Formats: sequence, structure tokens, C-alpha cells
Amino acid sequence: MEDFPNDYACAEYLERKRWPGGFACPHCGGRRGWRLEARPWVFECAGDGDTQDGRRCRRQTSLIAGTVMHGTHIPIRKWFIAAFLVATHSNGISALQLQSKLGLGSYKSAWLLLHKLRRAMVNPDREKLSGTVEIDETFIPYRKISDPIDLGSGNWSTNSLIVVGAVEVKSGRKFGRIRLKKICRTARVELRQFVLDNTVPGTDVITDGKTAYDELDGRNHFPKNLSEKNALPAHIQLPGIHRVFSNMKRFSMGVYHGLREKHLDAYLNEIEFRWNRRRHFQTNLDTLLGLGVRHRPVTYRDIVGDTSEWKVLHRKEIYRAVDPERLKAAKLIAKAERRDALDVLAELPREKRTYERKSPSRPILAMRPEDKRRVTRRYAHPPKPWWTEQQVMCPA
Repeated sequence: MEDFPNDYACAEYLERKRWPGGFACPHCGGRRGWRLEARPWVFECAGDGDTQDGRRCRRQTSLIAGTVMHGTHIPIRKWFIAAFLVATHSNGISALQLQSKLGLGSYKSAWLLLHKLRRAMVNPDREKLSGTVEIDETFIPYRKISDPIDLGSGNWSTNSLIVVGAVEVKSGRKFGRIRLKKICRTARVELRQFVLDNTVPGTDVITDGKTAYDELDGRNHFPKNLSEKNALPAHIQLPGIHRVFSNMKRFSMGVYHGLREKHLDAYLNEIEFRWNRRRHFQTNLDTLLGLGVRHRPVTYRDIVGDTSEWKVLHRKEIYRAVDPERLKAAKLIAKAERRDALDVLAELPREKRTYERKSPSRPILAMRPEDKRRVTRRYAHPPKPWWTEQQVMCPA
């Protein structure tokens, strides 16, 4: 709160991160510019650089462009506070709690803010796991509103989500980074692909002896038969991955009271972030704000998607807004391929339209009262037609 008391302090922090050597216009390369008073995170170039058409640049550059705050309507300081709370809160924070702490007007804004921060928690260029890695899978109960809270435990496939995880094992019962992913079934193809995507060649892989992990290319497999006679429990032979699963289930039930399948990967990314950066609170702020890694800007529709309910409610409105020829082609393709017309419509290319600007039929600004009285006084009597004046001026 002391470091970022207002939006101007946040803008200065973003400026130092983006331009350590001072302002540099990305369009013309100019070194002089000024910050807008109404929007302190926007800079306007002074036009000292060279442009192709020889004109002064004067373009505006936003400091939040390319980050998770791209195109936001929430004050920048609230984004900084939200990133700090998410990064330092040990037990996690829900959208309802964040809404009350930030004073946001709606639950939807807080939910969207959290999901954008979760998108920034994953570095696309992160390194794979190495050394000794424990891998196992677990089941998360999928509880509906009508179902009781306690659905039991064990390896059952109905009303459950399957998650596969991996954790690095260090010396002295210490554990390093983790990886979590949602899978559809515990088949050989999905489990084997998870191991190859998240470990480097030469890694020692320890599993529970399932045959789906056999014949891993370039990995040293050490299976442990947990079903043999007098075998130790799984949480003793594989302590690292079971500790990860225990924290994941307690986090999901304690903070969110259960998870759903649609956004499960986003919550798994948050669990990975908290585990892997549990001792690096100072650098978490830059990571969550998307300053270190450029993320593609996302919108609410990108995260939620076009659900079936949304399509039913807005189908007629979409049809009215689409070009009739394009809609006709989409319906023909949908009928031939037995698909939904809206899905086909989203795949069809759109035609580029050009719009001509028309001259205004009336002045942009309203007439001042004194000018209006002057015009009314001048034309108190209607003027004579122009043809009568021409007949008077011209000889017979």
C-alpha cells in the first residue's frame, strides 16, 4: 500500500519495467514523450523520431498493452493489490473474497480478474522437470448441487475428475517443482504423453507400477508394486506426489468448495504457481502482472466460450447481425455436415468492408444563444426567392 498509493505510482513502476533507459516510442523510436493526465499508464510521443511519411508521430502507447491488464476498465492500483493478494495469500483467495477486498461492483469483474491472473501464472517457456520425479494420478470428486458433500473415496470413475501429477524429489525429503494436468482417462497414451512433455531425457521416473508407464523413451523407469503382499501404503512409498495431491484437494475444498471440469486446468495452474513459488514472494508480482512474459490478451468470451445456453438466447440476434449471403452459406454447410449453423458461421471467413465517411447534415456543435438571436433578427421576414432578384437585376 505504501509503494503503490495511486495509479501514478503504478504507472511509474510499469514505466521502469518496460523502459529501463527511459521512454522509447515503439512506432518511431523517439525518446521524448509525456504521460496523459487522465490515464497515467498511457504515454504520447512527442514526434521526434523518423516516420515513413515524414509527419510527427504523436502516437499513444499504453504501458499495460500485452500484459494481463490489457484493455481493462478496473483501476491499475486494484490490479496491483489483487496480484499481491493472490501471490502472498497462503491458502488462496476466491473471487467473492477478492470482490469485497477490492471494492469491485460485481462478482463477474472479480472472477474475470482472477482468471486473467491465472493465465499469467504459466510460463510457456518454462523448463521441464529433471532428476528424480514421482508421478501418479488421483481422482477428484465432482459434486453437483443435488449431491451430498461426501461422495466417498477410492478409484471410481463416476462423478470424478482425473488429475495426473509429477514432482521433483530432492535430497533430505525435500521436493522441488510440480506439474499437474487434467486427463480424460488413465490410458497409456495420455499418461505416457504427460511424462514425455514434462520431463527431460535421462530423468528417473518413479511410479506405482502401472503398465501404462512402461517403455518411456529416454527415461529410467522405477516402478513400485503397491498391490503386492505386505507392501507399504502409497503415501509412504510415494510421499512427494501424495503430499501434492493432499494440498490440492484441501485447497479446492477449502477455498472453492469443489472444482468443476470446465476451468479445472486454470485452478491446477494456480496450485502449480503456489507450490513452485512458495518461497519467492518478491518476484511473484511481476509474474502475475505479465511483465516478464508476454501473454496474448484475453476477454471474458475467450475464457468462458460460447456455451449452449448463450447460443440459444442469442441465436436470433446473431442471425440478424450477419450478412444474409454468409448466413445462407453457413446453413447449407451445416445441413450437409449435420452441424450447428453457429459453429460453421464462426469458421467462415469474413469479408472486409469499407465505409465512406459522409459529411454531417448539421453542425457538430450547437449554435450559441447570441448567434441564434442574431440569425432570428436578421430573417424576421422571409427572404425573397432568388428568381425574383434575378428578374429585377437583369434587363428585360
